[in-house]
Amino acid sequence: MQWIWNAIENNPRPLDVSSTKRSNRRTYCRLMEKPSTHAMGPLRPSLPVYTPSVPSPRGAPWDTKARHKVRVDPWRMRRIAAFLTPVLYKCRRHRKTKRQSQKAQASQEKDEEKSLEEKFNDFTTVLPWFGFAADIQQLHAERRTRAREAAEGTELQQRLRLADRSDLCNALRHAYEKNPAEMPEVVEAVLQYAEATKTRTEPTKVIDDLCGRWEAVWSGAFTPLQKFGIPRQSLWVEVTPGKDGDPPIVTAHSGLPLVLFGAYLWTSCAGDLLPAESASGSQVLIQFTRYWIDIGREPRPDIGRVDGGFINSRLSAFGAALVTPVLLEFGALKWLLERFGFQRVFEVEVPSPEKEKTVKLQASLELYLTLLARVAFPDSLSTCPVPFLDVKEGLCVYEIPMLGPLGDLPLHPGGNSATLVARKLAEDEPVQLMR
Repeated sequence: MQWIWNAIENNPRPLDVSSTKRSNRRTYCRLMEKPSTHAMGPLRPSLPVYTPSVPSPRGAPWDTKARHKVRVDPWRMRRIAAFLTPVLYKCRRHRKTKRQSQKAQASQEKDEEKSLEEKFNDFTTVLPWFGFAADIQQLHAERRTRAREAAEGTELQQRLRLADRSDLCNALRHAYEKNPAEMPEVVEAVLQYAEATKTRTEPTKVIDDLCGRWEAVWSGAFTPLQKFGIPRQSLWVEVTPGKDGDPPIVTAHSGLPLVLFGAYLWTSCAGDLLPAESASGSQVLIQFTRYWIDIGREPRPDIGRVDGGFINSRLSAFGAALVTPVLLEFGALKWLLERFGFQRVFEVEVPSPEKEKTVKLQASLELYLTLLARVAFPDSLSTCPVPFLDVKEGLCVYEIPMLGPLGDLPLHPGGNSATLVARKLAEDEPVQLMR
């Protein structure tokens, strides 16, 4: 015991007592807690002392001597912090994992409520083209806003600002017959009239008057490109009533002139005309169910359902396109044989969706094009606003949002590039090229 005290008094530094007995080490540590009066100063720096105040009992005077002296050991605080840090980290990580699991469970329950078709549509929006198709209506509205702001202040706009419906019909007819240069301004006035009056055209409710052939006389996407040498196209739509309560059928033909004996390259499609879900009631949805191409002076009429009625959604079309990759080869061969007069080649009979019936299907090029187009063109691309329709005058102004991006081309003037003007043809009146 005495040698420990002598060592403390004669040495300014603490001794290494690791080799001493346990009792001596404990005694040395207790002695080190006491301040020393060595000439060189205290052997160990004095630790800060925290003396919290202790409140006196109620009614008793304050006693300044009744205080507890608490010594704060930094090494002990570090050990406590080292112990609590991983515990708090684990608690925080557990809460974060729990929240993530709750969100994943909520999203999983929400996905379970969706149908398989909706899940397929959500999956395809990851691809750039389908993401563009999902936002096409919003992009069309933004492009329409820019076109309206850019067209303000023209002389013709001010003259047609207070025009009524009949005046606008006369201006449209005069523009495409005598002065096609005025057509962009007249179309802008018609669109502003429809937006200001908020008219509901409701094309599906006037099918009896709408049936017939409608020729596109002006296009905001293709007409301005004619001055650069692009040939005029032939674009027309035919509406026929449905049978036995079925929706009306729309057949669209687009012909590009070729240099081969006055022939055209025709791309055609047909489908059902349905009302689209919109607040204005001026939009229609064309669910195209068949696509075909031709080369000749006139396009083929509606070829009917080439899929036998089996393909009713994009998901079923995607599955059929995957399991039938040979349709392209057989279809191209069949199309070539038909040019030489061979008919009914590669034809098979399959069970119909209805009981006790069969359907004849052909491995045709049209079927393969239909499957690919059904997958590549969602309903958002086939939703067409119809802001102006006058069946008595036989004039219609409709929009195809998919044509809007053509207005962003470097040589294109822009404007209402998605807008088309169509007039109704008489029964025996031939279809002409676009003005």
